[in-house]
Amino acid sequence: MANISLRGVVKRYPNFTIGPIDLDIKSNEFFGIFGPPSCGKTSILKIILGLVQPDEGRVMIDGFDATNFSPEERNMAMVFQNLALFPHLNGYDNISFPLIERGFDKAKVQVEVDRVSKVLHIDHILHKVPAQMSGGERQRIALGRAFVREPGAFLLDEPIAALDARLREEMRVELKRLQSEGNHTFIYVSHDEEEVMSVADRLAIVVDGKIIQVDVPEKIYDAPVDVRVAHLIGSPPMNLIQGTIDQSDVFFANDFNFSINVSSIPNKPIAGAVTMGIRPENFDVSSQVTKDGFEATVVAVEPLGGHTILDLHASQQTMKVRLSGQSQFTEGSRLYLQPDLSHVHFFRD
Repeated sequence: MANISLRGVVKRYPNFTIGPIDLDIKSNEFFGIFGPPSCGKTSILKIILGLVQPDEGRVMIDGFDATNFSPEERNMAMVFQNLALFPHLNGYDNISFPLIERGFDKAKVQVEVDRVSKVLHIDHILHKVPAQMSGGERQRIALGRAFVREPGAFLLDEPIAALDARLREEMRVELKRLQSEGNHTFIYVSHDEEEVMSVADRLAIVVDGKIIQVDVPEKIYDAPVDVRVAHLIGSPPMNLIQGTIDQSDVFFANDFNFSINVSSIPNKPIAGAVTMGIRPENFDVSSQVTKDGFEATVVAVEPLGGHTILDLHASQQTMKVRLSGQSQFTEGSRLYLQPDLSHVHFFRD
C-alpha cells in the first residue's frame, strides 16, 4: 500500500486557490479529509489521483515524485459520490470491467470477482443491474470495482452521502472493517463530521482551500487549533464567547455579565482580546446561583433520546448545552451555567 505526500501543492482557479498544502498520508492508514462544502476537499483528492495537475508543488508516492504521472501510473482507485456504475451492466460486469480492460483472461477475472464478492458479501446481487439494487448494494458494487484492481490506495469521495442515516451507519462500520482487515490505504473525503470522525485514524480539516489542522479525531475535538476548527467539529459545535483577559488572569465576556479567573488553566493566553471556547457538554447546569457561573434563559429544548440539547440566551450571547438523558428544564427556564475550567479553550483573536 502507498505512502502519499503533498509538498507545497497549490492549485489556482479563477475565484479560488487551494493550498499551499503539505500533507503526509501513511501506508495502511484510514485518512479522513473533512471540511464544509466547496472548501477544496475533492480537488485535493483529484490532485492525489492525477485528475488535476497542481500549479505548484509535488505529489510524492512511496518516495517517488509522481507529479507528472498519469492516473493509471499512480495505481489508485477512486469511488465517486455518484458511484458512476454502468447502468446497462450487472454487478458482475461492473466489477470485472477494469480487469477486462486490462486484458485479463476469463479465468483470472472469475477468480478476482469471486474474491472481492466474498469480502464484500455481494455474491447474491452480482446478477442485478444497478436499477434493481438498493443504495447499499450499489455502494458495495462500486467498492468491488475498486477492490478488484488491488490498487496502492483507495480514494473515496463522499461515497455514502446519498444513503439513508441507518445505512450510512452500517456502511461506516463495513468500510472500517474492509480497510483494517485488508491493510489498505484509504483516503476518505466527507462533509459529514460524525461520519469521518468515526472511521478515520487521522483527519485533515480543510477550510477555504487550506489544511488548518491534521491530527487524530480525539485531539481535533479536544484541542482545536483555532475558532474555525472549533466551529466545524462537534455537534453541536463549541460555544464561542468573545472577551478579554486582564493582567490578573481574569476573563471578562464582552456581551454579558460573566467573568472568571483563569489562572489555573494550563497554557492560558497572556492578557488581551481572546475567544473562550466551551463544548456544550462541558457546563455544570443548575437552577441555583453558582460561583463562577452566569445566568441564561432556555429558548428551545431538543430532546434526542439519550441526550437533550438546550438552546440558551445569555443577554446577546446564544449558546447550546448538552445534557445526558431527559431534561428537567423547559422553554423560559432561567438557569445558571458554570464552565468546567479543565475543558475551556482560548483562541487568540
